[in-house]
Amino acid sequence: MKKVTLILVCLFILGAGLRAANLRRPINTTSWRESDVAAIARNYVREGMNPFYPRIDWRGDGPGYAEMEFPLYPWMIAICYKLFGLHESIGRIISFIFSILSMFVFFRLALFLLPEKGAIVASLFYILSPLVIGISTSLQPEGLMFLTYLLAAYFFLRWLEDESWTNFSAALVATALTILAKASAAHIGLLFSFLVISRLGIRALLQRRMWLFGVGAVLPSLIWYRHAHQLWLTYGNSLGVSNETHWAGLDLFTNPAFILGIERAELFHAWTPIGVILVVAAVVLRRQSKSVKFCLYWLLAITVFYLIAARTTGDAWATYYHVISVPPVALLVGAGMDAISELNFRRSLLQSLCLASLGLIALLAVADLLRLSSIDMRLLVKLSVLFGLSVLMLAALILRHNQKLESLGSRSALLNTVVIYFSGVCLAATSLYQIRTIRDDFRARADEGSLKTCAQKFAPSIPLNVLIAASGGACVDPTGFPVAYNASYMFYWLDRKGFNICIERQSIAALNILRARGARYFVAEKSVLKLSPGFYEELKRNFPLIEECNDAYLFELNPSLVDSRSGKR
Repeated sequence: MKKVTLILVCLFILGAGLRAANLRRPINTTSWRESDVAAIARNYVREGMNPFYPRIDWRGDGPGYAEMEFPLYPWMIAICYKLFGLHESIGRIISFIFSILSMFVFFRLALFLLPEKGAIVASLFYILSPLVIGISTSLQPEGLMFLTYLLAAYFFLRWLEDESWTNFSAALVATALTILAKASAAHIGLLFSFLVISRLGIRALLQRRMWLFGVGAVLPSLIWYRHAHQLWLTYGNSLGVSNETHWAGLDLFTNPAFILGIERAELFHAWTPIGVILVVAAVVLRRQSKSVKFCLYWLLAITVFYLIAARTTGDAWATYYHVISVPPVALLVGAGMDAISELNFRRSLLQSLCLASLGLIALLAVADLLRLSSIDMRLLVKLSVLFGLSVLMLAALILRHNQKLESLGSRSALLNTVVIYFSGVCLAATSLYQIRTIRDDFRARADEGSLKTCAQKFAPSIPLNVLIAASGGACVDPTGFPVAYNASYMFYWLDRKGFNICIERQSIAALNILRARGARYFVAEKSVLKLSPGFYEELKRNFPLIEECNDAYLFELNPSLVDSRSGKR
């Protein structure tokens, strides 16, 4: 046990080091979520600390109250701003603390469900997960949600084992906080239902303690989201809740883009291509075990959520929604490696593993042919070379120790060795894949976006306390449903308030309406202007160009130059 503890401590230190790499990174990318969280925290400090009334910057000419998940995270940042001053790294430090606590909870969960070897492998997969590392210092509520999400799963499992009121209460509180932090996490209730039915039967759902748990976990969220929805109805601002269509319709069965998008995010971000083999091994070898059943119930609940919210979970930008898949997948990877390490060869088992491997190869080939994958072919070549060299080394080792092999008594010993060795190579390749993805993510986040440079250039030309307009995203998704188009980063960087214009509504008439409501400048992104042919020429004819940078223009919406009715001089 001391050896296992030492290994987990080393993994914990490694995980903490990887997560600390981005602690000092400024808000330098066009992440609307990070900019919104930072802006809400800053507005709490400047405009009032009432946590029930979060304010965004793209508020137009209103007070900026916005519908969102319970804003505990930005409010905590604001408290720290009050104590230590406005430093962008504070929010990342808070997320980092959440991630450290999440690691500890996952290690406890792994040790509770798996043998020691399996828990170590599961913990290795977890700490190297690019998705988990990605949210560990992001200014997003996912860090808080993920911590309470793991706590809820852990304590609910413990409660099913001992039925103590301590674990019951801890699971209830953690579940309530999880749903408050992110409404999408409500699918964890489906996991709990599966576990209760599996352990106690369907009638157990009608027991008073189950009703107490359900009401206690959901009621705070119902109260908050009802209040938040009233903010949307009154002020028209929402962080992607009521102003975007998340739910799949009948086109889920006719449009393959939804399923393929979910598959891509799961395979290349949550599971990893080679990690699938170890998950299959766990299901084949340990399908009757408590840990594997628990993980399969967990993945089933998550899959239901992914399908219901497929208009969001299938989008390329929404990969961080799939971080919830990492814990059950990591546990299955650990269970698979543990099962293989104790393998007694059976022909049917080897055939199952071979078929699973061939199926994975076929899946990757189809994905690549359909241009749906983000596989780096150079990485695959390196992994193939690594695997080939490993097989050669294994063959040399076997030949060298031929006498020892004969003493094992049968050919099954050789097959056991090959399968176990192949699994070890799969685990190594999975870790290499994760490390390479982490490296690429770090590089992408380290590059300061050119739009932030534009904002720094434009800021001196825009007087304080004036409203601006800025380019936004698309009004609708490819299937014609409305999406949240508000892009908050330019407002945050400029420290100005104002309006967004979505792409399909770019026009001089729309700018005139915003000008009449108080907008005095328009920050137009060049890439967005190109999507409306001729709009840039109209802008130049109607409004003076004040500044230009590599990726944006700054126009002055001067009332004296434009007729508000015609849009002409």
